[in-house]
Amino acid sequence: MFGRKSCSRKLLGLCLVTGVGVVATPVRADEPPPSPETPAETAPAPATPVPPENDSPASPTATRPEPAPTGGTGAASEAGVPGWMVQPNANTSGLEWHGNLEMDIGQVNYSFGQASTQPEKVYDWRGRFVFGPMWTHKLGNGLFFRVTGQPVAWIREDYQIYQINVDDVYAQIGKQGVWDLMAGRFLTWRVFRKGLGYDLYTLEDTGARLAQNFTDPTGFYQHAYEVNTVFLRDSNNVPPGRAAFHLYPTSWSGIEAVATYGRLQGGGNVLGGRLAAGLKFPWLNALGAAEYVTWRPAWAVRDPNTSADQPFKACDTCGNINTAGLGGSVAFTPLPWLEAVVDGAHRKTDSWDTQQNVQTTITNNSWGGYLQIDPGYLIARSSLIVGGSFFRVEYLSNDNASSSNNQIYQQHDQMAGYLVYPLGFNNAVAKLIYSRATGHQEKGAAPNLNIIDGEMWSLRFRIAFYF
Repeated sequence: MFGRKSCSRKLLGLCLVTGVGVVATPVRADEPPPSPETPAETAPAPATPVPPENDSPASPTATRPEPAPTGGTGAASEAGVPGWMVQPNANTSGLEWHGNLEMDIGQVNYSFGQASTQPEKVYDWRGRFVFGPMWTHKLGNGLFFRVTGQPVAWIREDYQIYQINVDDVYAQIGKQGVWDLMAGRFLTWRVFRKGLGYDLYTLEDTGARLAQNFTDPTGFYQHAYEVNTVFLRDSNNVPPGRAAFHLYPTSWSGIEAVATYGRLQGGGNVLGGRLAAGLKFPWLNALGAAEYVTWRPAWAVRDPNTSADQPFKACDTCGNINTAGLGGSVAFTPLPWLEAVVDGAHRKTDSWDTQQNVQTTITNNSWGGYLQIDPGYLIARSSLIVGGSFFRVEYLSNDNASSSNNQIYQQHDQMAGYLVYPLGFNNAVAKLIYSRATGHQEKGAAPNLNIIDGEMWSLRFRIAFYF
């Protein structure tokens, strides 16, 4: 998510030059989890799809005091905070500017259970700058219309090409605090919460590796499934185009229905949907979602039972992929300085080979949680958040064509400890995160069972400012 400032049209030129304006409630544009299949650490990081309102800066993290209505003194929360926690501000019309600067400096070490695979150490420095306009027009009777587009500049260049990407690009219409409809490119609600120690597309989020070569995004163990097939703006699995309808029956509940539609850059058409809901009470916060997505080849695939010299006959299932998942989290906040969260999610994927029309079934089970306390709040009413988290994913791929000879099982454990210090303005924050991850893979069946073990540890320092 990201913070914001606003200015009148007359002062627009001055705001562009100086970047100075009235500080509104900051929200954060953090980096999204990598998709379960491809944790590409260079992909653009998302911002929450619904911007904050000036008079309701509620935060989902209860390990710090709630920021004052006019301030942004707490730590920035996780990316993808549901809109029923941070309602849109439609009280005024005009142009606003949103942005942030996030910078990560870290080191990661990878080691492997095989003596033939060399350990790898990486010095890592990355970061991004987000800046873009958001125009809101008040329609009356609580109705509003909004459009936005947010370019992103990166500190690190990849593939010898300097990258300028985009975060949110969408149009939105609705009634303040009741409903809204948005379409374009944006994050969906995040229901699998991982705490302030896990930022998307970071060293600790990608975890352990199956093999060396840090630049290869396919060499990681399976990422935890977080009901996130339809989550990122533009992953390798789902196109960026989507539409969402939000309904807020009460001030403490919300519903999000999302449809995704389009073609992947690598080919194939995608159609899917996701339904999320949440409840927020002073001592309890519950989030849940279910999703279903289908992939279909963009071109007709020949039936493998026919030869090339026979009339073309299409195969109705060759190359198809269907995936369904569900899960969520429950957060307990009995005290203003204490938060405990448990998460769980399950996904099943059925895919068919394009050449043999053979079905493969893949299952992902993820669970874990975190505990955060704020001793600074107890001692001096000034936040200093300490937390720890653990997550496990179990992955099983069963290729029915070759029985158990090509079966793959993975277990990926990730844990982190972190210290978060809010700087007291605009949700600016300094973080120090230590993480460790272990991976175990078994492929095939005895006596030809192939085992690969991997381990990772990292240390990362983040400094971030939201304006």
